[in-house]
Amino acid sequence: MPPLPVAVSREHNTVTLRPSGEIDHETAPALTGAVREAEGEWRGLVVDLSEVSFMDSAGLHALIALEHHCRERGARLDLAGARDQPARLLELVRLAGIFTLAG
Repeated sequence: MPPLPVAVSREHNTVTLRPSGEIDHETAPALTGAVREAEGEWRGLVVDLSEVSFMDSAGLHALIALEHHCRERGARLDLAGARDQPARLLELVRLAGIFTLAG
């Protein structure tokens, strides 16, 4: 399976990760690793899931790991653009209430 492309951008004090494709056991490390590209001062992290077509438990684990990383540095994690299967998965496992979900 090809690696998960994750675009990293920064605006003011917020870093945005935009993964594209499927987040599973093989590709989830690319998502958690992408935050290292944005080290430095930031107070918010947005994971834009709008280009994610599939996510399994490894993807959920990656999101939880990112949330812990944010909490350790006093930052906020928001999820954006979750739709179709990833949105349903977040709803099914009741993580939608833990993360702030934006359009």
